[in-house]
Amino acid sequence: MRSLYLKIFLWFWLAMILVSSTLILSVVTTHSEFTANRTEQFDKILTSLVAARAADLLEDHGMGALADYLSSLQQTLNWQAYLFDDEGKEILSQPTPPEAVTIAQSALQTNDAKYLISGRRKFVAKRTTGSTGTRYVFVSESQIPSVTSVLQAPLDVQITRGIIVVLVAGFVCFWLARSITKPVRELSVATHQLADGSLDARVGESVTGKQDEVAQLGRDFNHMAEQIESLMASQRRLITDISHELRSPLARLSVALGIARRSVDRDPRAALDRIELESERLNELIGSLLHLSRLEAGTEMMDSEPFALDQLVREIALDADFEARSRNRSVNVVAAEHCVATGKRELLRSAVENVIRNALRYTAEGTSVEVSLACERNSFAGQAVIRVRDHGKGVPQESLVNIFTPFYRVGDSRERSSGGSGLGLSIADRAIRLHGGSVRAENCPDGGLLVEARLPLTQLPVPEPGAAPTETQAVN
Repeated sequence: MRSLYLKIFLWFWLAMILVSSTLILSVVTTHSEFTANRTEQFDKILTSLVAARAADLLEDHGMGALADYLSSLQQTLNWQAYLFDDEGKEILSQPTPPEAVTIAQSALQTNDAKYLISGRRKFVAKRTTGSTGTRYVFVSESQIPSVTSVLQAPLDVQITRGIIVVLVAGFVCFWLARSITKPVRELSVATHQLADGSLDARVGESVTGKQDEVAQLGRDFNHMAEQIESLMASQRRLITDISHELRSPLARLSVALGIARRSVDRDPRAALDRIELESERLNELIGSLLHLSRLEAGTEMMDSEPFALDQLVREIALDADFEARSRNRSVNVVAAEHCVATGKRELLRSAVENVIRNALRYTAEGTSVEVSLACERNSFAGQAVIRVRDHGKGVPQESLVNIFTPFYRVGDSRERSSGGSGLGLSIADRAIRLHGGSVRAENCPDGGLLVEARLPLTQLPVPEPGAAPTETQAVN
């Protein structure tokens, strides 16, 4: 049995039939026990009345009247009745079962009614006294109804009831199984569509609009499909961008080679310099791509160790400032608190350096790139906050979330003519996220772009001598 729908349907159906049968049996059994207890009390009371009447008829009208009365009890109450004298003999000399004789002898010794069950028969005996003072014992014999007789219906009616129960249970189980398996079938169809390449395959509101586990599974599937579609789109865009980035220097190389071939009688150094420049750009681009690939794979985070983050920031800023001076720009460290981070030092160096170089590329001539390092503390841990601010034109608000995407460029001041491969911020973003941090960018109110990187700290700054430590400071 491979169908989940069929399994659920049959098991539900069987369960409902068993529950219905158990319920009917329980009701019948309970009803039988209740009826038996009630009947015993009723029989004892009624037997006392009937016994007194039988004794009076015998003494006032004789044995014929007694016989007629006991016969009427057979027709009205379905009782086989007997009347015994005080010596234990049946007065009408009719055939008497041994149980009736036994219970009659027992009833002679007490005023209470006696009750005896023998197989499917019950006997009730009660001593009584006639008007002349003679003692008698009246005994009634009757059949105990069976459990099935409680239903009090012919066989064809019982069969009809059973069929109705089975059909109603089947309909309910059909509806339950259908409602449970329908979203699963929709999920299965959407999964096959996604596997066949339809990246826009989603499950509908009929599945995700509910609050059960299947609906949550549907929402998770839609989220997964969106992520896959986004990743595939990013991959296609990345391949297109890589192709474009490689095509440009290759085209310039071809032009330079053509010029070099035509410059047989002239100095070919200018063409050779262009070839060298484009070769270096290709090498840098391929190196950046390999670096980005290793970051995406997570293979760069080996051999982690603690190091002074403030010292690293100062070194990077000093090197970048030396290069920036030749372009009438500068890099200034406006603040750098001492803090210790754990990770791969060279990887974080590359990340911070890429952010600073990107800021230098777009800051206006005669301005400086401002770098700061601050330590933020809370009750549980600390964070190092690195801020790099340039004084360029900034980035359109709608492009801020995309500048960390590989090869993404904004128009105007951040076009290809400004240099770079469009991978620097992507490498910085992935390197910092590998260290458990995050990166964001925002435009400054007075112009320029601010890039903020946050990293978890291994060791918080030690407070200065004489300063009262705060509750959130910790020293490892």
